[in-house]
Amino acid sequence: MFTKENTHLNLLILLSFLFCLSPLGLMADDDISEADTLYTQGGMKIYKRSIELYLKALESKPDNYEAKWKCARAYRQFAKEAKRQRVEGWKEICARQGKEGMKYAQSAMEQEPGKPEGFYYYGLSVGIYSDGVSILTALAEGLKNKTQKGFEMAYEMDKMYDEAGPILGLGRFWAVVPWPFKNKKKRLNSTENTKGRNISLKRMKGRYILLSCSWI
Repeated sequence: MFTKENTHLNLLILLSFLFCLSPLGLMADDDISEADTLYTQGGMKIYKRSIELYLKALESKPDNYEAKWKCARAYRQFAKEAKRQRVEGWKEICARQGKEGMKYAQSAMEQEPGKPEGFYYYGLSVGIYSDGVSILTALAEGLKNKTQKGFEMAYEMDKMYDEAGPILGLGRFWAVVPWPFKNKKKRLNSTENTKGRNISLKRMKGRYILLSCSWI
């Protein structure tokens, strides 16, 4: 039987529930915003702190798609910087951080299969993971098809995302996989798409030239 008292009690419970939820969402947004600001500054310590903030955002809001793919991006960038600096144990760092990046990118892919970020950063995360454990090990673990699919899906959705990242990712992918997987025609077809595009000179020098490093 519904009474006036029961109605007031139910309303109070509902308002309390909404009050508890709202701050969590706002806290997650604040953490992501702070992490984004830090991320642009670069450096291993900064990337580590940005990872912590993205993870904090996910604690507050586990289904936050933006925090997932940005967390994957930060893990990969941390490892890439460790490799660039050749810090002690950089291969172990690449393997560990790459695997974490794969995990969060995979979650982002599953949550938003119609958006490119999760697929793109999954491919990059496998790339940095391969730098740590070797490409042959990554292939033995069955990551070739997943990486290929990640870059191809990102390419189909938005080939110019991250300054033609999916194009360059696919080109580099086909350049580094060993025989019998190597496919020169697909590599050239992928990188041909960068010609005539509005891509920065720094990007072209650092990432279009496919003979420099193992992954973009």
